[in-house]
Amino acid sequence: MAEVIMQKKKNRVRCSDEKFLEAVFNSTTYEEIAEKTGQKVASTIARYTRTKKVLAERNIDIPEIKRTSYPKDINNVDNMIEIVKKLKEHHKGE
Repeated sequence: MAEVIMQKKKNRVRCSDEKFLEAVFNSTTYEEIAEKTGQKVASTIARYTRTKKVLAERNIDIPEIKRTSYPKDINNVDNMIEIVKKLKEHHKGE
């Protein structure tokens, strides 16, 4: 018998332009803006880009926003080498 999967419709989070721009001026990263507005980070990035473009056409600048950068772990090369060796051995046996 087939399994029935019920999907709940996702709720869109809306916020006013004033609230969004206030969050932009009080934040340094997209994550901070998303947290303040309740929107997802992807939606925040898209909205920021659209807003910046429209305002730039009228010679109005808004603050530059950064993406959160995570520290890169250079020491994981040895770990990746081990994983590749295991995968090669596993696929060689097939």
